[in-house]
Amino acid sequence: MAYVKRMTGKDGSVTSYRVRWRLGGARDGAWQSERFEGDEAGAEAAEVFCQAVNDAGQQWPPGWVKGEGYIDPGAGVEESYLFRSYARAVIAAKTGVEERYRQDCLRELEQYLEPTFGNCDVRSTEHFSKATVAAWVNKMAQTYVWRGSKRKLMSPKTLRNVHGLLSSILSEAVNAEPPLRERNPCRGIRLPRTDDEGALDDERTEDMEFMTPDEVAGLVSCFKRPEDQVLVRVAYGTGMRWGEITALAARHARNPSPGVFELAVSRAWKRRPRTHPQPGAYLGTPKSRASRRVVDISAGLWQELLAHGLAGLGKDALIFHNGHGERLVYSTFYERWVAAVSEARDRGLLAEHKYPTFHDLRHSHVAALLSDGHSMELVKRRLGHESIKTTSDRYGHLLREAHEGALSTIDRALRIPPSTGLAGAAEEVEEHEARTPVAAPGRSLYVAYVGARMVGFWRPEHAEELAERWARERGGAVRVERMSADWWVRSTGGQVGHDNGLKAVREELPARALVWSLGPALYDADGQERTVNPGAHQPASRWTWDFEDAYTEEPSHSVTEWRPGQQALTEARAWGLDQEAVQAAYAVARADAVRTCGFHPERGAGERQAVS
Repeated sequence: MAYVKRMTGKDGSVTSYRVRWRLGGARDGAWQSERFEGDEAGAEAAEVFCQAVNDAGQQWPPGWVKGEGYIDPGAGVEESYLFRSYARAVIAAKTGVEERYRQDCLRELEQYLEPTFGNCDVRSTEHFSKATVAAWVNKMAQTYVWRGSKRKLMSPKTLRNVHGLLSSILSEAVNAEPPLRERNPCRGIRLPRTDDEGALDDERTEDMEFMTPDEVAGLVSCFKRPEDQVLVRVAYGTGMRWGEITALAARHARNPSPGVFELAVSRAWKRRPRTHPQPGAYLGTPKSRASRRVVDISAGLWQELLAHGLAGLGKDALIFHNGHGERLVYSTFYERWVAAVSEARDRGLLAEHKYPTFHDLRHSHVAALLSDGHSMELVKRRLGHESIKTTSDRYGHLLREAHEGALSTIDRALRIPPSTGLAGAAEEVEEHEARTPVAAPGRSLYVAYVGARMVGFWRPEHAEELAERWARERGGAVRVERMSADWWVRSTGGQVGHDNGLKAVREELPARALVWSLGPALYDADGQERTVNPGAHQPASRWTWDFEDAYTEEPSHSVTEWRPGQQALTEARAWGLDQEAVQAAYAVARADAVRTCGFHPERGAGERQAVS
């Protein structure tokens, strides 16, 4: 339900009134808000608007424009020309896109565009002008969004994507027959600078980890399964994405002429959204037209594929699979990848500061080619990119070895001598395996013991920061220790083949919030309040971490429940992020407790009858 929040200044005076609600009323709906002046008229207007939101089913009231108020009802805007309706029609009519992309567009429309433009007339130069679009861009640049467990400012890349969606919708209005607008006001709007430009593709925007040829060879030697070794070497030797390489069937591996070997990328594993009639993984086209390509491989890699059993596979059989001829799911391979990387670091085969992902094999493939002076066009074709104009600046300085020819470069990076092929590769693996024995199998993690809880982190500084904050705010000492992933699995009850208990290990500090609380208030079966804590009725606040039971992202929660035991006590309490909302919820919870305490199950049947 929508509610009105009074905003006050340092001197306690009311500065404004704000109406807040979750879009659609769902628990996971995006938070919405509208601001009103802090005078008596603003308070009245806020109450009226709050009721209008509730009457509209927790949606923006029809005809209301955020920050402006109701559009002149005399304008007679047809439903089909309202931005919310027109935009949905444009998205539904998009061709050549996957359903998952369509759903992403609808989500961004609801979350970022409809609150401001939903009730605007798509034809209006007043509602859609350079001024209104620029004001929206500036507002979005100051909008906080959840990224994992942290609340951060919207990234410039996300803002560019949402602005692009708005621009595409208004372009359709310009190109309509007859045109609904003369121009698109999104054109020429200067967007915030982004540090995401220059990434090879949009699969990862965080820092990339590059491995040298020696490091790749060392990593390969740490895989226990021969099929995993071949998979990693082919990924590094081709630069294919995970969804592409695991979709390869025997018919995609070709030897069209003597000395020519190639892998055809014509499909990739995709995922349909949960709302789709057939959700889950399926084989579809690669991510772009350029991604449908043929990648040349060396004779050495071809021999490795033959040794892997390529010649004995049916034409439609997957080359890399789960052991039963079915899709190799990344989550099942990930455990083996983590163990191999950890072992390579422990044995000194991989730099201590590096913890690469499978996708970093692709980036390292690019580095191997560019550092040897091969053309941008070659790299572009091999990786299936539409544009690679910034690749040289990002990768050209990473490796120093010089080789002759692109395929020769990959062979040398994989340590395949030209004359020995697969046999030479096996010898190199044996050399790596004969080095240092494994000191600590599996990936290490760091555990902070806070109260009765174990909170695991991949990075020691995160565990130490949590310990320091907890000790400072709650008191007492907090222990931090390093443990192996195997020990963590046993300590937390993880099951091998399921999630291994590692999903609970954190990549960053937990989120936390300042949570207000009231209670508990306790009532006898006859409705008399028991005084347990004199301060229970005074609101108190405390920083609460997301692994604690009291953590919430909601304005308020309340609980009224019977306590077990012969005393037949009924408890009422409330907590949440908004002090006023918590106080209101606490009052409701106490009233419910007085109303229901006489029906406590521990109370005698005769007493319950007397009460009724």
